[in-house]
Formats: sequence, C-alpha cells, structure tokens
Amino acid sequence: MDPKLPQTSAELRPLLPHRRRPRRLVALGVLITLISTGCARRAEPIEIPDPAVDSRIQREVEARLAAEPAIGATIIRVEVEGARVLLHGSVRGIGAWNCAIRNAALVEGVRNVVDYLILERGPRDAPCLARRGGPGT
Repeated sequence: MDPKLPQTSAELRPLLPHRRRPRRLVALGVLITLISTGCARRAEPIEIPDPAVDSRIQREVEARLAAEPAIGATIIRVEVEGARVLLHGSVRGIGAWNCAIRNAALVEGVRNVVDYLILERGPRDAPCLARRGGPGT
C-alpha cells in the first residue's frame, strides 16, 4: 500500500518548512549588526582645556567689553572655562545685554557664551561700538 499523498494545502502545510523563522533570524541579524557597528551615539573625545587659550580669550573679551561705552567693563566679570565664556554682573537695558553677549561671542576661539547677567532697567537699544576686527581688538 502506498501512503496517502497530501491533496490539499491544509494537508501539505505541516510538511513545509516554517517560513517565518528565517525572517526573524534576518531581523535579529540586522539588529545585532547595527548594535555592534556603533549605530548608537558615540562618545565625544574629551578635550583638555588649554589655560593659555582661556587666558587669551578672557583678555580679548574684557578688552571688547571695555571698548563699549554702553556696557562699562567694571560691572561685568568674565570667566573662561574650556573656551566657554561666562559673563557675571549686571547691564543696563536689553541693548547692552545683547551687545555684551555678541562681543564675547565674536572673540576667536569662543565655543559658547553663558550669561549670568542681571538685566537692569535701561535703554532697549544700545549701539555696539567695539571694533569687529581680528584677534586682540
């Protein structure tokens, strides 16, 4: 006697290999590849601040602020940490505040400016008179 051969697809289905398993294996392989190749965010290299650069930046920012009559350098203290300029003190009006931040940002080598400035009542617009030239201005 010959064994009965499957006649319908329902009878044939248990004899066929499972088709979903290869898809899952492919998806798992792609996931492992993405994780192992560093698809995730990589850490930035640590930069060691250069005290000489920080000191140059501080001198230049202080010189720019001193050249601004609307600001008055005596009321703003400048700190530099790793090319990041920190401004402490107070300014009169939003125009002087904006001018102080722009002057600090214009110095070569400054990465960003963080202001801890207190905004006092004063004019909305203040002319920025400091030169916009190269280093040391």
